[in-house]
Amino acid sequence: MKRLSLLLALFIAVFAASCSGGSSSPPPPPPNNGFSNANLKGQFAFIMTGQAPDGFIARIGSFTADGNGGITGGLEIVSTASNALQVLQFTASNYTVQTDGRGAVNLTNLTGTFSFSITLSSTTAGYISQTDGITGTSGTFELQDTAAFTSAAISGPFVFNASGLDPNGNVDSIVGQFTLNAGTIPTGVFDENDDTTLLSAQPITNGTYLLDSTNGSTVGLGQMTFAGFLYDFVIVNSKKIHLIEVPAQASNLPITVGTANGQTAPPATNAGFTGSFVFMTSGIGTQSPDFKVGRFTPDGNGVLGSIALDEKQLGSNIAQVPKGSISAATYSIDTSNAGTGRGVATFKDSSLGTYSFVFYMTNTTTGVIQDNSKGLIGDGVILAQTGAPFSNASVAGDYAFSWNGTSTNTTTNVTAEEDFVGHTNVTSAGIVSGTMDFSELNSNQGAFHNSALNGGLTIAGDGTTSSGNRSSLQVTAAGTNVGPSTTFNFTLYPVNASTMFVVSQDKDHVTGGTYTRQITPP
Repeated sequence: MKRLSLLLALFIAVFAASCSGGSSSPPPPPPNNGFSNANLKGQFAFIMTGQAPDGFIARIGSFTADGNGGITGGLEIVSTASNALQVLQFTASNYTVQTDGRGAVNLTNLTGTFSFSITLSSTTAGYISQTDGITGTSGTFELQDTAAFTSAAISGPFVFNASGLDPNGNVDSIVGQFTLNAGTIPTGVFDENDDTTLLSAQPITNGTYLLDSTNGSTVGLGQMTFAGFLYDFVIVNSKKIHLIEVPAQASNLPITVGTANGQTAPPATNAGFTGSFVFMTSGIGTQSPDFKVGRFTPDGNGVLGSIALDEKQLGSNIAQVPKGSISAATYSIDTSNAGTGRGVATFKDSSLGTYSFVFYMTNTTTGVIQDNSKGLIGDGVILAQTGAPFSNASVAGDYAFSWNGTSTNTTTNVTAEEDFVGHTNVTSAGIVSGTMDFSELNSNQGAFHNSALNGGLTIAGDGTTSSGNRSSLQVTAAGTNVGPSTTFNFTLYPVNASTMFVVSQDKDHVTGGTYTRQITPP
């Protein structure tokens, strides 16, 4: 099985039957939101996953942008199923940033030059997607705090999520919590869903971590081991670390990758976990890739209310919960592992079956979540929903976005990855316009740049209702710059004033992602 992830995904596209021919007409010029090369300046950590010609690929690393279009240094740690894990230094690399925050980064190492499209969500963070038409990866980048490049700076409890392939090439998801303390990892707990075999609330003891003697002080590179796992890591700041698993010598597997975030005052009892929460997971099952976006409301007493969920699998129409009647809708904060933020949530739809999740909260509003529903391995994020009731006017503004997934070419039945990254503007009337870059890795393989897009967005109340009404987003790639003309339909879940999750409604897609409100330069 192949891996699909959140921040992290193996994804795929529909061309031939569902796409018309491309056009050579140019897109409109980008809106002037004040971005330029000067707004990508400093040292940035990145994390990406996707599909290479030989299968799953994961990379973490760091690059330094000089504010003038030059990449002056950095490295990546990259792992594939055939080349194992490599640490590669960047040389003679460059970038450009357009006025709407979109741009390109070209990274060169001893294996060649690799092309990426980016969209800045602010002057300190953004989305990145490989668009060379050969390998498809997607992820995020974020300004590093170089003052945190010491073992002492990264300390305290962290919640982590890592996923990918186990030593046998099966899909694996690990979520949990550990404590960093002066080079040791004395305590923690994790849940693992390895090819649908569950290990629940496993203890972490006697782990260690240290910074690399050569690259630790320059790029924040280090290594940690706990509970039988060995990870290289790159420090983003004192409260965020990217992780990539190190296989045994002479082995190409396992490949898992993810992020650990500093934990502060997570809910300790059921009473501390209340309000409305939106979650997004991606993964794979015995029959198909799987993508979910949903919402529930814990009541402080172990009961889940206001349940709404949209689940997409390949070749099927979107399934919306509730379809039948909801029962056994409960949650429980784990008091046996007090202070870890661990919890479980389950509910049953009489028509669709039982849904089961384990989550670890970094605080009362954010966390990671693992999908342990029958026959599935998936994971993602869970965030408190704030700001309801939403409206078209309340979500109006400029957004950086990334959506990724799998789809099937309905003519050739080829399944491969697709990755989209771009900028869009949403008006108070729900009119959507913008530009994006994207890659398709199927029989119509290619990378397409500066493709104009347009469409519409409709908000239904708080964005998600258990009565079946959903907010929606439709965008059409306009077919500019020889790109295909395709319409994409999504269910949309507003999370807060700056974030919206989407999941594809289209039968031959299993895609989804995040729209982040763009903070323009001062």
